[in-house]
Amino acid sequence: MLGFILVLIVILGAYGIYEISLVRKPGEGYLQISRGFYCNTDPQDASYSKNPPYFVGEKYYWWIQINVSADANVSDVVVSDQLGGEFMVEGVSFVAIEKPGPYNYTFEYGAYEFGASVSVVGGPSVWMGYLDEAGVTFDDFVVYWTDLSLEAHFAWNIGSMGEGDVKEIYLTISTDTNPDGLQEFTSAGAHFLSSGATVMGIVESTGKQTIAESTGIDIEVFEKIEQ
Repeated sequence: MLGFILVLIVILGAYGIYEISLVRKPGEGYLQISRGFYCNTDPQDASYSKNPPYFVGEKYYWWIQINVSADANVSDVVVSDQLGGEFMVEGVSFVAIEKPGPYNYTFEYGAYEFGASVSVVGGPSVWMGYLDEAGVTFDDFVVYWTDLSLEAHFAWNIGSMGEGDVKEIYLTISTDTNPDGLQEFTSAGAHFLSSGATVMGIVESTGKQTIAESTGIDIEVFEKIEQ
């Protein structure tokens, strides 16, 4: 009986430590991040279309709005996001735009395959890189790619934000082609545009890290039925 009580004390003690780890940490909650997205399905149509349904084998363009706000003075603010493997980055803008731009930064690709070259053009400046884990760094941004599916990872180094500050950018992406040369999406079902953006920084009054995450963006893709 005594052994059972000792085991129970150990279990409850461990559970108590776990519960303490869930308590909100100092510095949490001082940054917020949110996203919205808009789909351009026909670049030839001035009104465009932001409506589903989305179909297998058709080219689509989205811009993803990323909004970050601060409730305190925060330094070392960095936003990161990861796209699904079916997408390529077209450009980055500081204001809402419609495909095909203009963008503040435009991506230009050679062969869209792992290890191939990529350049980012921003006004008179050009930054060179490769479709790999190092990627390309331009001004306050880094984009790099992983796996043969070329999952694009996006990082935005905001730096310092004052209390009440709001920062916003627009990341434009499109469906790419798969290694066999077929236009994504190649299958029906649920697809993730991105898994969710994260922002983190250091609260200047406490020196503690603060972090916030957005929800992921997922869409449903359908087989197109010919009439």
